[in-house]
Amino acid sequence: MSNLPDFGIFFRLNDTEADPVRQYHDGLDLIGYAEELGLSSAWITSHHFRSDKGTIASPLVFLAAASQRTSRIRLGAGVVVVTLENPIRVAEDAVITDALAGGRLQLGLGSGLEDWAFGPFGVDWDDRLRVYAGKVAELRSVLDGADLGGGRRLYPPAGGLRQRLWRVASDPAHAEEIGRVGDNLLLRSSKALTFEGNLTRHSEAIDAFREHAGGQQRIAASRSVIVAESTTAARELAGQHAIDVHHRNGDGEPWFGDPDLVRARLLADPELHLVDEVLLQVAPAKLTLTQWKSSLNLMVSEVLDPIRKEGRSYARVS
Repeated sequence: MSNLPDFGIFFRLNDTEADPVRQYHDGLDLIGYAEELGLSSAWITSHHFRSDKGTIASPLVFLAAASQRTSRIRLGAGVVVVTLENPIRVAEDAVITDALAGGRLQLGLGSGLEDWAFGPFGVDWDDRLRVYAGKVAELRSVLDGADLGGGRRLYPPAGGLRQRLWRVASDPAHAEEIGRVGDNLLLRSSKALTFEGNLTRHSEAIDAFREHAGGQQRIAASRSVIVAESTTAARELAGQHAIDVHHRNGDGEPWFGDPDLVRARLLADPELHLVDEVLLQVAPAKLTLTQWKSSLNLMVSEVLDPIRKEGRSYARVS
């Protein structure tokens, strides 16, 4: 494994007081900027109705637009709440998006986190995990080209998209199942655990996944990062409330600081040598487009590039 995993971005358009159309265009601008900086992927969250966690209900529509502004960066739906969707329609939207993107779509799937969003779709929140498992299996079958009745099959065919399914997990048993069926793993922390507890759980999940996954299956982890000229400035951008929420969520100390601090945190992170990709986010803080761009520019030029140039390895913890 090389000294560093790939680095991408993971973002949400979550300002419910802002003009949503303006936010969509800003999000597309951010993806284009991430590609200019050489980052590997851009992932967008999905939330229904008016949620302070995000305002994009149709990530595949959004990523289809992003595909026309970019040419190299991988485009991730993080995630499609397939529990509330028809798997055939998800597959159809996904293959068209992937075709427009030239095979760059990463199709993340999740069961859903907001109980209040389920009623309008006629899905019982308490039954969500069973419904989710069934729809994931159906979606996988559709992408595999199964006969959907009368010889009807997904068109155009899914091609390599089937190998670019991602699912969220923190539990080792769930991670093992994801590895067995050929999907990729998006690591998630549990709010019920401390940061140290989450690291232990992640390590167990990674081991379970790797034991049963093929060589091409990947793992991604996220980190909250804001880089500014000074640590004081970075923490002011984030706000104390966001820092407190990050701690309460079991995510430890966020990487909100000057380049030296963020570089040190990255090099000391005990998990990064175990994953294939790190997704940079600012949540639970909220930044403007200009602030996001400035942070990403410093992250690449003052944190990642120097590490790559020096060829330094980061912490490896058994």
